[in-house]
Amino acid sequence: MSEPIGLTVLTGFLGSGKTTLLRRYLDARPGRVGVVVNEYGEIGLDHVFFVHAAEHLELMAEGCLCCARRTDIAAALHRLIRHARGTGAGGIDSAVIETSGIADPAPIIATISQDPWLRNNVRLRAVVAVLDAVNALDTLARAPEAVRQVAMADVVVVSKSDMRAAADPARLAAAIRAQAPDVPILDAQDPGFDIAAAIEGRANVAARVVAPPAGDAAGAGHGTQSFVLRLDRAIDWPVFTVWLSALLHRHGDRILRVKGIVTVASTGKPLVIHGVQHVMYPPVHLEPEDARDQPRGLVFITAGIGQAEIEASLHRFLDAAGRVPLPGVAAS
Repeated sequence: MSEPIGLTVLTGFLGSGKTTLLRRYLDARPGRVGVVVNEYGEIGLDHVFFVHAAEHLELMAEGCLCCARRTDIAAALHRLIRHARGTGAGGIDSAVIETSGIADPAPIIATISQDPWLRNNVRLRAVVAVLDAVNALDTLARAPEAVRQVAMADVVVVSKSDMRAAADPARLAAAIRAQAPDVPILDAQDPGFDIAAAIEGRANVAARVVAPPAGDAAGAGHGTQSFVLRLDRAIDWPVFTVWLSALLHRHGDRILRVKGIVTVASTGKPLVIHGVQHVMYPPVHLEPEDARDQPRGLVFITAGIGQAEIEASLHRFLDAAGRVPLPGVAAS
């Protein structure tokens, strides 16, 4: 069986510069890339295989948009992968979905997690959100779609920072941190900006677990909130993974992102845990010296479920399993 194709979801509000960033990535990437777009636009490169996906949502269960399937995305990914594997297609080993400006990434991620064939053939490597430095502060204040895009992002790329009207970098970083306290923030205009690392998720492997801002900022942003689950002791990995899997299965539509570092009792080594809604990325094993100064715990970014519920869930599960409860949720 062929290896899964690495997939990046490239999102960002209207006019943020997604297409410019995508074009820059495609210019720099030597391999053949599959791209799923809503509109073909002006990108036309010989080494890129394009699949068009007209906007279409299919509501699941009780009609919650967070649990909707992007049937257009599913069909486009099926076509892309079958074409690549059926014809060779130059050896596509990488794919990017460029969303529309007001798209919520959640239905795209749900589509991958709910489709058995896609789960076996696609590996979600990153959600990358683009924010333009000129309009980002206003956009985050008024557009819930932009807030969710940032909250679910593994990497935030700031565009247009070289323009005269660009926001103060410190203010912009604070606004982003209010929604995603641990997310790497990269400047597309920085001379050292690595476009491939950003798009392919390599800029996010061992980002710090950072406490959310104090006060109202931690709960700001159109119903989203962030908090930290401290896990200072080494954990029993099998017990912990059963709890986390059950939590995301039941509440994945309300847990936008969970990420952090824990120490595994059986090995004494740190492990990076990272998930977006119902989808968990493969854990990343670190050597103790690589994470010596990084706190142990998980950052949750949620909408509609609070820290008390998650803390209680963890303690109930551990009590039922006959374990000593782990440390609880840190105050935000």
